[in-house]
This record gives sequence, C-alpha cells and structure tokens, in this order.
Amino acid sequence: MSRLDKGLGLRLGLSILLIVICAIEVDGFATMATLASIVENVALIGLLAAGLMLTMVAGQLDAAVASVAAVSAIIALLLGPYSLVLGIVVALVVAGLYGCGIGWIIARTGVSSLVLTVCMLIGLRGLALILVPQSPAVLADGLLWVSDGLVARVGPTTVLGIIGLVLILALGLGMRCTRLGLSLYAVGGNLERARGSGVNTTKVYMVAFAGSAMLAATAGILAALRSGSASGTGLDSFLLDGVTAAVVGGVSLEGGRGSIINVLLGSLIVRIIAAAAALLGMQSSVESIATGCILLAMLLLDDALGTRRGMKTAARWRVLGRPLRT
Repeated sequence: MSRLDKGLGLRLGLSILLIVICAIEVDGFATMATLASIVENVALIGLLAAGLMLTMVAGQLDAAVASVAAVSAIIALLLGPYSLVLGIVVALVVAGLYGCGIGWIIARTGVSSLVLTVCMLIGLRGLALILVPQSPAVLADGLLWVSDGLVARVGPTTVLGIIGLVLILALGLGMRCTRLGLSLYAVGGNLERARGSGVNTTKVYMVAFAGSAMLAATAGILAALRSGSASGTGLDSFLLDGVTAAVVGGVSLEGGRGSIINVLLGSLIVRIIAAAAALLGMQSSVESIATGCILLAMLLLDDALGTRRGMKTAARWRVLGRPLRT
C-alpha cells in the first residue's frame, strides 16, 4: 500500500512552499478569511476529485461529474420549498442510481467510460436546462439560514469546509481499510488478474461510478446551498477543477494508484494558486497557465519517481539472483 502514497512528501513540500511564498509576496493572503476560503474550496474540489479518483483508480473516468452536480443541485433546490432534506435525499439517490447504471453498462458492454460519460455530460446538461429553462433555481427565502450556516466560520475554515473534509477523509479510510476499496485498486492495477482472483468487476464499477456521482452531487448541492441558487451551466468548471486536482494529486490515469491525502494536497495546490491570482487581480488566463505548468511539472515528476522506483526494484531482483518479472 505504500506505493499509493508516492509523491506525498513532494506535494506536501510544494504546498508549504506555495503558502510561504504567497504569504510573503501577496497582500491579504495571510489572513483568516483567505485561509477559510481556501479550505472551503479545497473541500468542494476535493469532493469532486475524490469521486473522480474512485473511477480513475478502477481504470475508468467519469467525465459527467459537472452535469451530475448541476442536475442534483437543481433537484434539491426545486424540492426545497416542500422539504430541503427530502430534496437532498432524492438528489443523492438519483445520482447513486445513475452511477450504478453507468457502471453496469461499462462492465457488461466494455464501452469506453470516457465516451459514455461525455455523452451523459451533454445529455444531463440538456436536462438541467430543461429543469430551469429561463432562470436558475433559488433557495427558498425561509431556508436562507442554511446558506448562512454553511459559510459560518469555524476556526480556520467554515461549516461547509468541515462537512466536505469529513466526507473525503471517510472515503479515504474506506478505500484503504475495506475489501471493496482494495478491490478498486486491484481492478485498476490488473483487470484480468483481479477477475482471476474472484473480484466482482461489475460490482466494483457500479460502486466506483455511484460513488463518483454521489460525491459530485454532494459538491453541487453544497455549492448551490452556499450561493443560494443553481443553474444548468453554473457548475461547468467542476469537471476541469476536479480532474486537475486529481491529477496534480497523483491519481494515475492508467488506474491502480491514488491516495486521498495526495488528492487533498492536489486540491490545496490548485486553490492556493487560484486565491493568489484573485488577490493579485490576475486574469483567469494567467491562473490557467500557472495551473497548467504545475500540472505538467507534477506529471513529469511522478513519471521520474516511478521510473526510478522501477530501476531500484529491478536492481534488487538482480541482487537476489531471481528472474525479473515483466
């Protein structure tokens, strides 16, 4: 399991370095308000990245998370005047059933998850626009206290940040300490070997995509409750933000490797850059360039670490006088 945390020290060091540089060079960065905002947004992006990690670890990719988040947020707010709790439960259940269906289709047909979920991204966006064709869904006046409560400060973060971080850490614990969680790594690492070991790949895919959809729905609902509204296109940036955080966090696009702690650090790196860019008044294009450079650097460093680890393993087998495994 130690290889799942590859690059942990590197990401932790980079996060600390960015924080120190920004605190010294960027006016207004070293404040409790900025820290709370960063942690809150790390929690939101981390929910998306953690959901994407479920599918990426299993060797797949869920490209529909932004549309799932939008539809779920709209359902929750539309049902809010009747019962907000009911609206949230319905939205999460629908997202979970949708994810189970996607996972089942992929397992049974072998269709590309990227192609299938891109189709769903487009289709669900259309559904969101049908649900709110002219104006966004808004939080009922009697429920505005929910929005105020979510952004209430609790130490260096907010209530929303605490909710998101608790869910993310619980997921990480489940992935490392349960048989189903370890099965995700097994399927992504070597599908045929996992099948030969008796792993139910259909169940694994269904759980992965259901988890991804429900975490995306949770992020969408929290974002909608925080802002008090939800529209068909208001969460379009979620996919790019989530994928960037996951990849910067070292989740392998080839499957079989990923760590929740690294994903959180990846989300933190992305949000530090975004916060610094906003305080400096930079255009979004500059922020995108900086994030892209960090993403490329982390990919190259991960590749270098993997190559070096592979060379050390090969040398160890030669010393032992055993044949190398290919």
